[in-house]
Amino acid sequence: MLRTYLKPTPIIILLLSFSFILSCSTTKDKKPSSPSKLLREAKRFYKGGDAARAKDNINMIMEDFPDSKERVAGLMLLADVHYREEEYEEAKFQYQKFTELYPAHKYVDRAHFYKAMSNFKLSDLASRDLTPVNSALEGFNNFINEFPDSTYKIQAQKIARQCLDILAQNIFEIGKFYFRTGSYQSAIIRLKSLMVEYPTHSYIAEAQFLLAESYFHEQNYSKARAHYKRVLQKYPRTEFAKQARIKLRTLRKL
Repeated sequence: MLRTYLKPTPIIILLLSFSFILSCSTTKDKKPSSPSKLLREAKRFYKGGDAARAKDNINMIMEDFPDSKERVAGLMLLADVHYREEEYEEAKFQYQKFTELYPAHKYVDRAHFYKAMSNFKLSDLASRDLTPVNSALEGFNNFINEFPDSTYKIQAQKIARQCLDILAQNIFEIGKFYFRTGSYQSAIIRLKSLMVEYPTHSYIAEAQFLLAESYFHEQNYSKARAHYKRVLQKYPRTEFAKQARIKLRTLRKL
């Protein structure tokens, strides 16, 4: 049996090519259905842990529907996605953008709070750089003053205290390091700074004792005696008070 094959003609090839180009153009020019649908899907992706697709949907809202009301919620959601993904620099940028674009929005306090939280989280990643901690503390203090009735106020106060602890501990550890290495003048400067700036810090009793010890090693016995007595007066039930009593007995013999 003979088979008949149709040989493609130039007209058929042209029609097929035109059809292919048209279909590609239609697909390319096709816009997303609606910003509300994109936002719903972005929220679903976010809850499902699909950060990449959530970001894609939000970016489509921003680019294709810049004047839509969904843009507001989309911007907050985008910041939240970055925050959950531990992309704190980008999260901080997006929260800041929200506060600038929508300063009167009912959730602007949330944006301010999580911007400060982003700085606080960055402090975990920057072990020796205290810039994020200082920025976080400033952010939380500003937040507490600006939004005294916010539901985030108690949490902001709690983390602000943690920031203070981090800053205080840093000064204490540096002072302690100088003491251990025999740099007593430098230790005195750091420990005195700690007691002035953070007088209620948990390490303050030890800092007071090390300050007395630093003066003792510098042979400044009058100041050493004064600070040993201060340890006894302020922290009588601590281990440092016991050591201070021993040192005071030693000083009486000098």
